[in-house]
Amino acid sequence: MIRKISHNKPTIGQAEERAVRRVLQSAWVAQGEEVEKFENEFRAFLKQQSGQAVAVSSGTAALYITLISMGIGTNNEVIIPTYVCSAVLNAVNLAGAKPVLVDIEKDDLNISFEKTKNKINKKTKAIILTHTYGLPAGIDQFLKLKIPIIEDCAQAIGAKYKGQPVGTFGKVAIFSFYASKMLTTGHGGMIFSKDKNFISKVKDFREFDGRKDYKPRFNFHMSDIQAAMGRVQLKKLKSFVSKRKSNANKYYHALKNFDVWPNPQRKKDSNFYRFLIRTKDARKIMKALDEKCIKTIVPIENFELLHRYLKQNPKNFPRAEQVSKNSLSLPIYPSLTQPEVDYICKIIKMYGQSSKISQS
Repeated sequence: MIRKISHNKPTIGQAEERAVRRVLQSAWVAQGEEVEKFENEFRAFLKQQSGQAVAVSSGTAALYITLISMGIGTNNEVIIPTYVCSAVLNAVNLAGAKPVLVDIEKDDLNISFEKTKNKINKKTKAIILTHTYGLPAGIDQFLKLKIPIIEDCAQAIGAKYKGQPVGTFGKVAIFSFYASKMLTTGHGGMIFSKDKNFISKVKDFREFDGRKDYKPRFNFHMSDIQAAMGRVQLKKLKSFVSKRKSNANKYYHALKNFDVWPNPQRKKDSNFYRFLIRTKDARKIMKALDEKCIKTIVPIENFELLHRYLKQNPKNFPRAEQVSKNSLSLPIYPSLTQPEVDYICKIIKMYGQSSKISQS
């Protein structure tokens, strides 16, 4: 009898346990040398000789610090996708700027370039370019807009754009190490930029105590305990991505009669943070899988769309509306086994045979 299959779970082993134990047994567990080593190794992972990575307490904190370090606030506008985690909206609002919502592309689920272009005005100070579910957005065309790009790589570490790691193209990039992300420190985040002046401002906001001048600062530190775990996870990241791609290929083969995402033609670009089935029967398939002890999720529910939160007209965001209603995320994490993938595909195909699947 197959065990209950989670939708997502971290892949943590003895190496992480040893690293955490080593720090616990040391004389220092707060932000210190371990964090600095993690930052340097993270920059090296991005294959960057210049630039600097700064570890912080979360991905949301990374985005908030980025905005205020860019001097973005009252009377400024920041363009963001409506189909994104509410943390993005929170960060923009906390910085005091106005969030300008944009619909997504139908195929890659990233923010629409044409609609973004039409929203730019003199108040636009940044575009938050989210690489949705680990599939890179078309970065080149956004760079041509000459508006500072913040790459939101919360879900995208390990993904590549034209052969280069995402997070190395815009003015700045932010990453998240939450429990469900590609690599985890429990909670945590990272900021990367090649702009030395910007990085100095980021560090200024991160350090809240013992300062000669005063301005509102907060404790955005990552602990050495978290960093020790992150260093081990970073070393494993390539294998994590490889295993996710292997699981995705199994889905592509077994579910070839279903509308799946990412499109197989884009699979070489993705880190496969998510693998979706797109169908009007998403909720029915979800129930059928749940009855067989397989946990799936609707990654962003319709009520979670940012334009819904802000009471904006849903008719202005038709693609996000459709995706939120017609998408189901399948388990794809690295520790998922071949028998489990086979079992998931078997149940989905059984449902498809007993009920005519409505494509999205």
